[in-house]
Amino acid sequence: MKADRCRPIGRIVVLLRIAGLVFLVPLLGFAGGLPLDAVAASAEPNPHPPDPRAILVRAFANQYEVNISANIELRMRNASGQERTRRFEVLQKIIGDRLHAIGRLTHPEYLRGITILQIESLEDGHEAFIYLPSLQKVRRVSMLQRGDALFGTDVTYEDLERRHIEDYVVEDFEEGEVRGEAVFIVSVRPIRTQSAEKLVFYVAQRDDVILEVRQYKNGSPDPFRSISALRTGLVEAEGHVLVTRLTVRNLSRGTTTEVTFENMKVNPPIDDRVFSLRTLETERDIFRPFQ
Repeated sequence: MKADRCRPIGRIVVLLRIAGLVFLVPLLGFAGGLPLDAVAASAEPNPHPPDPRAILVRAFANQYEVNISANIELRMRNASGQERTRRFEVLQKIIGDRLHAIGRLTHPEYLRGITILQIESLEDGHEAFIYLPSLQKVRRVSMLQRGDALFGTDVTYEDLERRHIEDYVVEDFEEGEVRGEAVFIVSVRPIRTQSAEKLVFYVAQRDDVILEVRQYKNGSPDPFRSISALRTGLVEAEGHVLVTRLTVRNLSRGTTTEVTFENMKVNPPIDDRVFSLRTLETERDIFRPFQ
């Protein structure tokens, strides 16, 4: 079977940036009634202020420059309190300085077996493919769907992409606090088109963990979306500090998705061959070692 370049797959988007997920960049609340108490510090100006670009370089490296295997649960609640759950098996690996990720749905049953392959392009964005067991076909996912919801959750394709400092222009920088923890607050605008016109990163001063990301558009002073990280359940290994619990809020729809990583392993042995269309087409167990 060959990858089918036909039309984009509805609202199916890639869930795999796992490290990225591991990143789903933390947001812990906001202004305007949101459950976040991030405040700017009012201290005297620092004659030698930190470099905001260097801060983001370290934060992105901590979150994305790592190989991971994990089980992930996405639990989405709508404005009425109704819940939906999605579970994935995921592998992520840096190969030749490009992020490769593969994830397979294991729950619910009617989505079981759907598999997504994502490969970072050195030129522009990511390539993504999805295998649909019901059709026994592999299809390319259109990059025009970068802001679409992932299987009915609040997670989007953009959340799963690896971030690079070269993709942003820093517009503002200050120091502040998030829930009593000292943070660097870096406001940026993306160079290439994204669903958000502006992003604000809240980076922990003590260990470069991204504790929150707020997204803005249409010139609004209020964020339309946020991703927050909890410090409970942090995984510290191989020089990385990775979150295992995230909250993604879509403020426009009033929905929330809780992201939980389980059985996370940092820099485990992962065979490069798993990140292929053949793995999708043969429905191979992504956790099974190659002979």
